[in-house]
Order: sequence, then structure tokens, then C-alpha cells
Amino acid sequence: MNRRVGSKTKTLVICVDRDNDIGEKAGLETPIIGREASLSAATKLGLVDSEDSDINAIFEAIRIYERLSSSGEVAEAEVVLIAGDKNVGIESDRKIGKELDAVISKSRADSAILVSDGAEDEWIIPIIQSRVKIDSVRRVVVRQSAPLESTFYVMKRLLEDPKFSRTFLPPIGLILLVFAVSSLFELSGKVMGLILGFLGIYILLKGLGRESVIIELFETVKQSLYSGKISFVTYICAVVLLLAGTSRGIVGYTDPELAELELEAGEHILLGMVYYLKAAIWWYVGAALAPLVGKMMNMLIEREKIVRQWAILFSIFASGLILWGGSECIILLSNDNLWDNLLGYQYLFFSILGAIIISFLGVKISWYVRGTIIKGKKEVETGIETEESGIRE
Repeated sequence: MNRRVGSKTKTLVICVDRDNDIGEKAGLETPIIGREASLSAATKLGLVDSEDSDINAIFEAIRIYERLSSSGEVAEAEVVLIAGDKNVGIESDRKIGKELDAVISKSRADSAILVSDGAEDEWIIPIIQSRVKIDSVRRVVVRQSAPLESTFYVMKRLLEDPKFSRTFLPPIGLILLVFAVSSLFELSGKVMGLILGFLGIYILLKGLGRESVIIELFETVKQSLYSGKISFVTYICAVVLLLAGTSRGIVGYTDPELAELELEAGEHILLGMVYYLKAAIWWYVGAALAPLVGKMMNMLIEREKIVRQWAILFSIFASGLILWGGSECIILLSNDNLWDNLLGYQYLFFSILGAIIISFLGVKISWYVRGTIIKGKKEVETGIETEESGIRE
């Protein structure tokens, strides 16, 4: 809006009640315009609920209005009370926008001063700024409870935010639950290692932007349980195999053969992880294959075509073969023996070769199944076209 520099403006003193306590408690309709109407609204709300913080905001808006009117800082001032809806969110903000449009259209104000009873009402600042220039924002909080209200509001908003609650609360809840169980059975030391491992996996997935994998896994397990599919049993098998593999890996890490080697601390840890991998890898492969096999069995029962699952199945097995061959190679190379070194290279070479062949077989099977599906569709379409042409003739 164009006006001369230095000219006085018409200002709205806007008091916002985003959750519509005025309408829900006092039964008043908004927008409420004018000093006397706003004062009456504050009185009615105070008689219904004297502890409502919106009362302080309304009185503060009236005080600012009186100061502006008496000081002559603006050409004209007006106090207005607008409210949203008890369902705070999109519906509430849209109602505030409509009321604000009506008030601005009627008053033709150039600027506004926003008065609110807390940080929650200040979420509507962008809504007001899109319609009129905001000169100032006044937040009214009872002095005795300002720190408490701010802290409570921040915690409330975080807990209500789906992104925060789904990202951070489940891991915290799981950690507290595991700590409680470990305290009962006096296994705090071992459980601490388990918790650190879980946090490491979660942080790794979070850093890679793949934390949704855990949520999707839980959803898949839940759907399998509710629908009575075989894959639920295979998920349980996968958990058992995972725990068994971890147990075997720990045994491999503490192998007496490793303890006899004269190695530095860093080399000992690295080689210990290789022993761990060698002992646990096929258990982990089984844990990865179990859900996939269960899904394939469900697809067979439901008469669905299995296509890309074949490639995934063979790829998992090929990956396990490479990791096993690599771990065997590293262990044999750690021995100062020429024959062991040659044998280690052979393990590595044949494991890589075998993995390539297995992966190739998986891809060929997937292509073959996909080809038969496409061929079947074409035959069906050809048959339909032949029938249609026969009918036309």
C-alpha cells in the first residue's frame, strides 16, 4: 500500500486466540472489534474461567490500544480480537485468515501489532504478515509461570511433532525397557554392549537416510501377523538366526588361536572382527534369507509370480560367499606360512568366482520368469484381439 514517508498510519492491535477459548468457553463470536466489545469479552471469559491466559492477552491489547490512541503515534488505532478453532491446525488457521481478511477489508489498516498469550499463537504470524505489515509482536505470559510455560510448551510441541516422536521416542523407550530388564537379571554390562550396538545401527541408518527401513520392517511383521502369513514365522526364524550368529561370532572373536598370535592392539581388534565375521556370516545369511523365503512362499500360495525375488535370493547368498572367502583369506594371510598364503588367495579367488556365477544365475532366472510373464500377457492380448475381430466379422 503506497503512502508518504513519515505519514501516520492506521494500526490494528490484534489479539489472537488460536484455540478459540472465547467461543468455546464464553460463547462469543469473533471477530470482536472495538475497545468496549473486547473489554466485555475479557470480562465474560474471566467469569467463566479466571485462569485462562487469553484474558491477560486481551487486557494487554486494550492497554496498547489506549496508549496508541492517547499518544497520537498513529492516525487511527483499533483493537480487534480474532479466534481460530478448538482443533488447532489447518482448520484453525484458515478461520483466523478469513476473520483477518474481513477485519482488514473493513478497517483498511496499514499495519498491525500482534498480541498473544504464548508462543503457540505466534505460529500465525506468517498468516498475518501475508495480509498486513506487522510492526510489533507482544507476548503476554504471567510472570510467575513464564519459564514453566515456555518449557512446557516446547516439550508439548516436540511430543506432538510426528517427526520427533517417531524418530527419537521409540529408541529411548526401547533403551529404558532393556535397562529395566537388565537390572532385574543383573546383566547391565552385557546389555550395555547390546544397547550401544543398537544405537550404532540406528545412527548409521539415520545418517544414511534409511531409518525408515526399521519402521517398514516392523510394519511388515505386524501385517504378516494380522493376516496370518507364513512370513511371520520366517521373521521369527530370522531373529533366532541373527542371535545365534551373533553368539557364534562372539565365540569366534575369542578364539584361542587368535589369542596365541603376537599382534598389536589395533591389529588384534581388526583380526578379531574377521574371526567374528567368519563364524557368524552364514548365520547372518540365513537370517537375511528367511524373510525372503517366507515372502516367496506367500506369493506362491497367493498365486503371484516370483520375479525379482530370485535375483535378491541369489545375491544374498553370493554376498555371504564373498565375505566368507575374504575372511578366510585374511586369516590365512595372517600366518607366516607360504602354503597358507597361497591357500588364502585360492579361497578369495574361488569365492569371488562362485559369487559371480551365483549372481548371474539369479539374474537369468529373474529374466526368464519375467519373459514368460510378458509372453503370457501378449498371448492373452492376441487371443482377445482375435475374438474381437471374429465378432466383428
